[in-house]
Amino acid sequence: MKIDEVNWKILKMLQENARIALKDLAKEVGLSSPTVAERIQKLEDADVINSYQTKINLDKLGYSLGVYITIKIRFGQTQRFEEYITTVPEISECHKLTGRDCMLLRGVVRDPKHLEELNIRLAVYGELTTSLILNSIIDGKIYSGHF
Repeated sequence: MKIDEVNWKILKMLQENARIALKDLAKEVGLSSPTVAERIQKLEDADVINSYQTKINLDKLGYSLGVYITIKIRFGQTQRFEEYITTVPEISECHKLTGRDCMLLRGVVRDPKHLEELNIRLAVYGELTTSLILNSIIDGKIYSGHF
């Protein structure tokens, strides 16, 4: 699918606010509402847009510590770890890596004790390195098509 400047503008605006009114979006890109709706439908059909999400302020829910955890999985434990990690509610992302560590996890915990408990559960599968997120410089970057 060809992504022209108008489609990039639509994508950028939807990333900023997926609930933007179609008429407001159409006005911003200089097209009619039906034309914008058709473009959005084509982006969805092509799986360029594959979901609409709500961003939750986890700090307000008591999960004030963001963490990154890398893990070097023990030999023979990869499949078991992959099955297990999908059941861990504190972990929101898990990525396979090249290099020394096998996986990179991103998650949230309530406090240092909660982090210690999470690390104990994960350490069964391998060697961990845990880092607390102090501040996010870029979080949920809006892609605008200019790479």
